[in-house]
Amino acid sequence: MSVIQDVSARYALPVGGLSAKNDDAWRGLYTRLAAFSVIGGLVFNALLCLVNTRVMRVSDGHVMMSEMVLVGCVFIVALGRRTAPYMLLAVYISYMIFLFTMRGAPDLKAVRDILIPIGFYFAGRTLQDLKLADRLVFISSAIVVAVGLFEYMALDVYISFFNVIGYYLARGSVTVDQLYGQTTGLFISGMRPSARTILPFLGMHRVSSVFLEPVSVGNFGAIVYGWCLFRPTMRLRFVTLFLALTVIALGDARFGLYTCILMTLLLPVYRFMPRLAWYVLPFIMLSVLAYYGIQSGTQGGPNDIGGRFQVTAHLLTSLDLRVVFGAQTTTQFTADSGLAYTLTKFGLFGFMGLWGLLVFAPLNSVKARTFHGMVIVYLLLLMIISDSGYSIKTAGLLWFLFGTISVLDDAALGRKPRDRSPAAATGRNLSAA
Repeated sequence: MSVIQDVSARYALPVGGLSAKNDDAWRGLYTRLAAFSVIGGLVFNALLCLVNTRVMRVSDGHVMMSEMVLVGCVFIVALGRRTAPYMLLAVYISYMIFLFTMRGAPDLKAVRDILIPIGFYFAGRTLQDLKLADRLVFISSAIVVAVGLFEYMALDVYISFFNVIGYYLARGSVTVDQLYGQTTGLFISGMRPSARTILPFLGMHRVSSVFLEPVSVGNFGAIVYGWCLFRPTMRLRFVTLFLALTVIALGDARFGLYTCILMTLLLPVYRFMPRLAWYVLPFIMLSVLAYYGIQSGTQGGPNDIGGRFQVTAHLLTSLDLRVVFGAQTTTQFTADSGLAYTLTKFGLFGFMGLWGLLVFAPLNSVKARTFHGMVIVYLLLLMIISDSGYSIKTAGLLWFLFGTISVLDDAALGRKPRDRSPAAATGRNLSAA
């Protein structure tokens, strides 16, 4: 027994994460697990697509198993002796069981949707490694651009290895009647039905890269752009920034472009924006869009920004009140609106609680509020057009980055903290004199 106690004392994680005492024993393993989970979340769908195209049929069960492995690995890093993640998991799972009891049916996808941010966020807080975060952003960007260029420049060869439509048909995510006669090749939205927005000379092809569908390309580009904007001392910053903009251009990702512009314009605001204002914004959006949907009677709109607002307004006004409060399920398709999807999965009170966890998340520095604000802006915009913010493809990287910066102080993030001590103030006064 004494041997077991000695090993436990030597290798157990402290309350605050990794310490100098056990760095040598754990950091290498935990770093590899975190990197495996982040990069794996990025590319595993492409690998399964390759298997489905060239080796054997892949089912939705293979996808679920892959996600379970990735989330399980990241929770090995995230869960130590700290009580916060355990309490958060207990409260969240208890709430979801309560909803499932009222609805009379479980929804494992809804549980998974929030396990991803919890696991990757606390993994980032455990490792507290800014250089690792920078490397993961750069490596992820290089992978996405490399595969994207392969897809763009050798489309026929790419499809011979990555039959995207065949993969989604095998999974059951897409049905034959949704293909409009297309049975092989790119995802349904892989070709623009109308003119491109970004660099029209590139043609109608929207590159999907390892994500297999163009929506996640814009999400990824916006996340990487925001990180580069936040990290002026990042190694290879401008190369990574160029890669992010390349991704957005190749995918003709209008959402990504508009999000990058808004992130940049709001740079002076993030540090001064009250958290309460961030908190009420999505619910103001809900009210405005629902009111617009009721007054206009809209049934949706074209595939542009205005049309997406109309789609969200229509979906919100179509939801039964019991669905909004989480007491009943719905078969209505809500993937085109993150707001409607969130209400159907977690109910209004669950939405309020989950959003509050993000907005009021603890931050150990003033500088971290900038990236915190960028994450909020990104999610607010994304919730209008898609439910893809819950996808591990991009969510793993986003929440790992946010967890990393949330626990670091100003000095670690490259900002010199202001010295408010009396001695420092006296020194400044003497210098001025």
